[in-house]
Amino acid sequence: MNITQKSTGDLTLQLSLQVVESDYLEEVNKSLSQYRKQANIPGFRPGKIPMGMIKKMYGESVTADVVSKMIGDELDKYLAEQKLSILGQPMPDNENQKPIDFKNEKDYDFYYNIGLKPEIDFEIDKSLGIDVYNIMSDDDDVEKYLTDIRTKLGKQTNPEVVSEGDVVMGSIKELDEDGKALEGGIENAKTSLSVDFIKLKTIKSKFIGKKVGAEVKFNPKKAFKNDAEVGSMLGIGMEKAKDISSDFIFTIAEVSHIELAEMNEEFFAQVYEGAIIKTEEELREKVAADIEKTFKAESEKKFFNDVIAALLKKTDLNLPDEFLKNWIIESNKREEDDKKISVEELEQQYDSYRDSLRWQLIEEYLVVNNDLIVKEQELRDFIQGILGLQAFGGGEMGSNQEILDQVTDSVMQNKEEVKKVSDQIMEQKLTKFFMDKVSPGEVNMKYDDFVEMVNKQVK
Repeated sequence: MNITQKSTGDLTLQLSLQVVESDYLEEVNKSLSQYRKQANIPGFRPGKIPMGMIKKMYGESVTADVVSKMIGDELDKYLAEQKLSILGQPMPDNENQKPIDFKNEKDYDFYYNIGLKPEIDFEIDKSLGIDVYNIMSDDDDVEKYLTDIRTKLGKQTNPEVVSEGDVVMGSIKELDEDGKALEGGIENAKTSLSVDFIKLKTIKSKFIGKKVGAEVKFNPKKAFKNDAEVGSMLGIGMEKAKDISSDFIFTIAEVSHIELAEMNEEFFAQVYEGAIIKTEEELREKVAADIEKTFKAESEKKFFNDVIAALLKKTDLNLPDEFLKNWIIESNKREEDDKKISVEELEQQYDSYRDSLRWQLIEEYLVVNNDLIVKEQELRDFIQGILGLQAFGGGEMGSNQEILDQVTDSVMQNKEEVKKVSDQIMEQKLTKFFMDKVSPGEVNMKYDDFVEMVNKQVK
């Protein structure tokens, strides 16, 4: 088989494969001989069927199968010998490919298009100008965390008077301009609202201190400033809520209040199962440490993403876009219906796909050139760390190495789980690598300011 190539673009090639009869004839005859031995045709003894009849019956399909397999093998061999790093897979060149007649022809020409990976060569250093954020926690963060936990573990009561944090249930009616019930207006006999969700303080204060049975006149749009919340409370949906401007009257039928869980040893044990915590001070220290870990993880995640964005901008890798689009469309034809995308959807999503592919190429370059490959023992250690410490709290499984090894072996058989773990380890490796190379500046920041900054960048 003769294979030649010619450039069709900066990162695309056309491969021409000339197949002559001598390339495949021996393999075809072997296959036909097997058919002859196995075929069962009335009037002939097994293995005694004339070869001419076998060729007439199976020759075309066998030739097609043999040639198809040979093309796949030879393409792989050629790409390896020529050291061509390709994107996706070789794709038939439908514009130049003529129909193949395996029945009447003996020599065949095949044409394939391939997309090439761009050359990558860059350095990572301080010039990227990336900062890492040292997110500082304080007593307010600890207090907020503990209040959330105490609320979740607290006891629900139904007091007579509304206070901060309560949920009030009752009925609501739309009012006319005179402050009377609007005939034919919006009503919801069973509704509820959370006092803490009310944005306008003057309206919130109308509910605080009210008793069961009391009526509160207010404007829902001013109270919540969120069409989804207004629509849910009135029972009309978000779209209709957009046109609401009237005042309403809420009749309080019931108040739901959560009594915060007491901070005692029983509570400490619920928050940190298995840990020995005797005092509130010890609990707060433990919470503060966990918050610091969470803040550090979020900071490192942002640093990691910032480096990726900077590298994408710095390298600005060229890709064979038209080839990739055609390859995606052809691959898409083999997907299940619920996974298929239209040409229009591809055009809309292609920029995101291209950036994702660019990062994959950069990541591959970094991994290979800096020996960052995830090894099997690293996978096993990571999995055992999760099993022994997180999932089982250092209990029986955490202390029994034989059981740990057995469960780890089982997890290692799951390709999806192994991929997830490998990705986590790789992100950790790359983050450390980036930290060492970039030597980022440190910026101290409160958590709320950090969240606000991230949200602005996302928008």
